Amino acid sequence: MEDSQSTEILKSIKALADKSPGLQVKDLLEEKRLKEFHLKTDYLSYDYSKQRITKEVLDELLKIPDKINLKKSILDISKGEFLNPTEDRNVSHMLYRDLNNSKNSHQLKEISNQREKLSNFIKTIQEAPESYIDTIISISIGGSRLGPELLSEVYGNPYSKIKVYYCSSYDFMELENVMSTRNAAKTLVVISSKSFNTPEVIENANKAKDWLESVVGDNCWDQIIGISSNKEAMTEFGIQDANQFEILDSVGGRYSIWSSISLPAIVDMGWKGFEEFLEGAYEADKHFRNNPWDQNIPVLMALFSVWNLNGLSINNLGIFSYDFKIRSLTKYLAQMGMESNGKTRNSDNNKTEFHTCPLIWGGYGPDAQHSVFQWLLQGTEYSACDFIGVKEEKGISDSYQMLLAQITALSIGEINEESNYKSVEGNNPISLLQLNDLSPASLGYLLAFYEHKVFVESRIYDINSFDQWGVQLGKKLTTRSIEEKDF
Repeated sequence: MEDSQSTEILKSIKALADKSPGLQVKDLLEEKRLKEFHLKTDYLSYDYSKQRITKEVLDELLKIPDKINLKKSILDISKGEFLNPTEDRNVSHMLYRDLNNSKNSHQLKEISNQREKLSNFIKTIQEAPESYIDTIISISIGGSRLGPELLSEVYGNPYSKIKVYYCSSYDFMELENVMSTRNAAKTLVVISSKSFNTPEVIENANKAKDWLESVVGDNCWDQIIGISSNKEAMTEFGIQDANQFEILDSVGGRYSIWSSISLPAIVDMGWKGFEEFLEGAYEADKHFRNNPWDQNIPVLMALFSVWNLNGLSINNLGIFSYDFKIRSLTKYLAQMGMESNGKTRNSDNNKTEFHTCPLIWGGYGPDAQHSVFQWLLQGTEYSACDFIGVKEEKGISDSYQMLLAQITALSIGEINEESNYKSVEGNNPISLLQLNDLSPASLGYLLAFYEHKVFVESRIYDINSFDQWGVQLGKKLTTRSIEEKDF
């Protein structure tokens, strides 16, 4: 996209904001709006009636996707053909949930072969007698950890015969705590790293290998699994070919949850659950590809994000979940958003005029209400917020009632004329996503929606969502410090 087009889009957003500087959410709410600004799918509902927008603003925002030819970008990424130009590779995470896509036969064959290998491995592990294996240690960091760990928290069974632990701390505290209580002879160590050279991962992997070796000797290599796009590095480390699971080099760590990276979590959720997780994401992909812009939830989420950040100058997004099982969801989504779109340079290598990514923060709602909500409710800054709830069969739960109360307080507020210090202004733009349940399909659907939201934002800003050169600098300096002992 040319700089001039980006400039025009930004000017139109600022002009819209200038036309209604005193817009109040509480003045916009009416029964018609509550119905019209609300979308439902088979997996979730999306209520954006408390975004700080008018119908006029929404209509103008909905012109942006066509201005940037978003349809073509969606088609390209769906086929695995969208280019990550700074790393000269395509982007292929969507192919992992669409094995019917005939356009990428070579990549799909690789994905299919690895999926079959993974399925057989999971079956072997889960059918093995309890005396064979009772512990899996997943050594991973970043997206390679956050995604699988989230799935394990949601679907893990406390009574399972196999306990799954995630370790990455550079002081080895997590790993040492696990090693002190588990039997090395009954433990599998899974080393997950796309590059297989991340310092935190390799140092923990070496320590775990030494622990296994001290108990089972050379047989330790039967108990060490590698997951990476770098087969050569896995082999050099000593991992047997049968224990290597390869992912495509064109899949970023923060988008790798759909691949073999989720091996430890599949032990918790089961193979059938993982297949349902992929199916849910595929349904989200179809929604993203086929729905018109005004009925396209990821597109709307992205447009509101661009509006809140560049029109209303709200530089943070709080994401609050109201089900304890998805208490780590915000960490996963924060990495996805900020590592993808925390960029300054556009496709012409010029400094972008947009603010490209808000600070993404939040957490488990009931806990956050007793820590950060005071700042949200009466602080000097506005916050855009996504509230995420889950329907329950028994009806409206106490947790969901709590969620609704906080949305009302944050968006509408309450003025106390007698005691001003009790007043809450409100007027924070809020979206509510309510999952129909916490099935693997529903969670896959939700996570894919956020992926698509981040992608649409990047197309509007004309930045590359799929590199991470800032992170690479940190890795390089860490390695140099270790080699030079320059602490």
